[in-house]
Amino acid sequence: MTKTESARALNELTGVDDVVARYGRPGPHATVIMQFPPPGQAGDDRMVRWHVRRSELVDAGAADRALDHLDALVDALEPRGETVLLTADETDATFCWLSDHTVGPLAHVGSCPALLAALDELADRSPVIVAIVDHLGAELFELDHLDLSEIGSVKGDHVQTHRHTGGDQAGYQRRAEAVYERNADTIARQITEHAVHAGARLVVLTGDDREAAAVTDHLDTHRFNVVTMQAGARHDPHVAERVRRAAIEQSLHDRRTRRATAVDHLREELGRHALGVQGRAATAAAIAES
Repeated sequence: MTKTESARALNELTGVDDVVARYGRPGPHATVIMQFPPPGQAGDDRMVRWHVRRSELVDAGAADRALDHLDALVDALEPRGETVLLTADETDATFCWLSDHTVGPLAHVGSCPALLAALDELADRSPVIVAIVDHLGAELFELDHLDLSEIGSVKGDHVQTHRHTGGDQAGYQRRAEAVYERNADTIARQITEHAVHAGARLVVLTGDDREAAAVTDHLDTHRFNVVTMQAGARHDPHVAERVRRAAIEQSLHDRRTRRATAVDHLREELGRHALGVQGRAATAAAIAES
């Protein structure tokens, strides 16, 4: 069973409709947000963390059956991220991994679940295409929320097949540059094909800096946000995990940027009608200043 299949078997929240359905269920609901470090990482003490949150739920009046469902879910949950939201009623429990690991801990019991963090996570989620490139090709991956999967490999032309015995160095260099440029175009075409098919808005490139820049030149940067970073080279056995983490952080950064842009636009539009939106602290200060 794959990670995705295993997660769905445990009743994962995967879309806004799932959140809406959860709000429509009769309560009471017990909801928790907690850090959930993968095994071997610093702070790998999920059961200690869970017992702290569980005690808070008990103090808040959580139903025994809801607690039982959460106990079973925490025990069965396979670590995929650093922060997780868990919610349960008397019927069952469900969960949502949060890519935003800065979301603070929560223990809430009420007639409605506390799922705004899950809604924020699920409402603006799209796959990320990741490419580890060099002059001769690329390894392509797709990041689906927190899970990185390999989706293909690009094999470009090899420079040596274009070298002529006795040719001058300058001529060889020109032929090599032509091969590298052609390979960059091939890589970009494959990235675009996968990005369009997946509905990705973000493309992350790593590997050889010069080839990454050449690939970027062949990508439609108006259609995709293309980011180059240093996370490792092709054939590096540890590059996939570094690239996964880097892509998650970049995806989160893009989401925050879109959210900030939307709020700025809302503020501007409301301001046209003598209204405003800023936040609790700024509103209180404005009232105090009359």
